[in-house]
Amino acid sequence: MDKGESKKPIYKRWWVWLIVVLFVFIVIGNLTGGSGNKSSEDGTPETSAESRENAESNDDSEDMDSNDSDIADSSTSESSSNEAASSSNSFDTSQYADIHSNFADDTILSQPESDLSNGNAYVLNHYYIKSLGADSFGEYHLLLSNDESSDPRFMVVYKPSSGQKLIEGTYLSVYGVLNGVGVVNTSAINSGISPEYAGQKVVLFLPDHVVNDK
Repeated sequence: MDKGESKKPIYKRWWVWLIVVLFVFIVIGNLTGGSGNKSSEDGTPETSAESRENAESNDDSEDMDSNDSDIADSSTSESSSNEAASSSNSFDTSQYADIHSNFADDTILSQPESDLSNGNAYVLNHYYIKSLGADSFGEYHLLLSNDESSDPRFMVVYKPSSGQKLIEGTYLSVYGVLNGVGVVNTSAINSGISPEYAGQKVVLFLPDHVVNDK
């Protein structure tokens, strides 16, 4: 056979046309598959309007979730306040005698030390915060008097419960035990107690429960 007859031109070879056909299919597939419309989950194209609606719907859902979270936080705060009030109401005060049933404010400092440190439970009912300070440990140092015009007779060191505010010039009731006689020392002054009371003798009172009075 002649070599010239055995050599076919490249465009007459079958595998060349197969490559051409495959190439055409690939190009057509890329053109049709790369359209700007995004397909939804069920295979139908999603238009720009639908995309905007979906985005707005997602924003509304996020806002609702945020509002729900705020409501939950508010409910938690209310629940904490209710629990604190419930704890205050459930405190048993029956074992605490009024301090004035055994002592008078103007003579209590002259009483025997044994009487002022015997562990008996008393209540300082509706006492005035004459001076107040707070140390670095978050404990309040309170100088208490029977009323605004009286000299302070009791020193209470107390860490308020969460949310409780102690303000100088207001009244409170303290349930606890007497702990002997002490003086207004440097640490009390450094906490914020007025220096005019430095060195003054006071009855130390260990609190079990402190309630703000109206």
